[in-house]
Amino acid sequence: MILSDKIHNQDCLEGMKTLTNNSIDCILTDPPYLYLKNQKLDRPFDEQAFFKEAKRVLKDGGFIVLFGRGTSFYRWNTIIADLGFNFKEEFIWDKGYCTSPLMSVSRVHETISIHTKKKGTLNKVKVPYLEMKRDNIESICQDIKRMRSILKNTKSFNSVLSFLENNKVGYEQEHADKFAPSYCKDSFMNVDRATGVMQCVQNGMNEKTIIRIDRANCETFTKYGISSDKRKSGDRTCNALQSIIAGMNEKTIIRQSRDHYKTIHPTQKPVRLLERLLALTTKEGDTVLDPFAGSCSTAVACLNTNRNYICYEIDKEYYDLSLKRLQKN
Repeated sequence: MILSDKIHNQDCLEGMKTLTNNSIDCILTDPPYLYLKNQKLDRPFDEQAFFKEAKRVLKDGGFIVLFGRGTSFYRWNTIIADLGFNFKEEFIWDKGYCTSPLMSVSRVHETISIHTKKKGTLNKVKVPYLEMKRDNIESICQDIKRMRSILKNTKSFNSVLSFLENNKVGYEQEHADKFAPSYCKDSFMNVDRATGVMQCVQNGMNEKTIIRIDRANCETFTKYGISSDKRKSGDRTCNALQSIIAGMNEKTIIRQSRDHYKTIHPTQKPVRLLERLLALTTKEGDTVLDPFAGSCSTAVACLNTNRNYICYEIDKEYYDLSLKRLQKN
C-alpha cells in the first residue's frame, strides 16, 4: 500500500478540488478551533468554501461528523444547516480527564455533531455489554439480581429459556393484544427483566450519545444504565441477558480515554472513539475523508474497520509523523 496516495501533505481545499462529485461516504474531521495558540492550530481556513466543497464531494445520504467547541463549532453547524444538511445527532466525548488544570472550569468533554446530506440514516450499532457498562457497577449488579430472580419466577424463567433456545424475546399476551405487531416485534412489550439482561449480553447494547470507555465513577450515569433498552424490552431479566450476549445500543455520551502511546498531535482523538462513530455512519468498503487529519487517527480507525480513507494534513511535521505511525500500524 502506498500511503502517500491516501494521505496528502497539502491544504485540504486544494486537495478536495481533485475529488469527484458525490464520491465520499463520510467526512469525519476535527477542524482547527482557533483557540490553541503556539500549537500550530491557530491557522484559519475559509469555512464557507470548505463546507461548500464538503457538500459537493459527499454522496447523497452521506454524513459529516464534526468535533468542535465554542463559537467556531456553533458557527460551523449554522453554515452546515444553511447549506441544506439535515441534523441527525449530537454526541459527547467524555474524555475522563481535564484538558488543562489551569482553567477556571475543568473541561472534560468535547462535542460531536452529525449531519447528513439529504436523507441519511444512522446505523443501529450494538456495543459489547462490558464495554458499555464497565463503568457502571450498580447497573451490572442489578442485572445479576435480575438473573437470580428467575429461580423464583416461573414466568421469567420460561421467558429466559425461550430466549436462550430461540434467540427470541417472549411477550405478555395482554400487551400483544393491545398493541400493533410491530411494537411487539421490536420488543417494546417484552416485560421480563432477566430476558433483557440476556439480550444485552448476547446482542450488545445501543450506542449512546455520551461515549465512555475507560474506568470512571458509576454515579455519573443513570441508575440502571440501559433505560433505552428497558423501554424496548419486556421481561427485565431477558433484557439484561440479551444485552450481555449481544451488546447494547450506542449512547450519545461516549467515554474514551486517550490512546496509550505518545501522542503526535495536541488534539489527537482515540482510535476506538472514531471506530464507534464510523460504525454509526458507514459500512465496510465505504470511503471516509478527513480534511484536517492531524495524527491520522481517522486513517487508523478506517484500517481497523475495513474502510477506505483519504486524508489531508497541511503541516509537514504532522504529515511525516502520521506516515510513520501508519507504517507501524
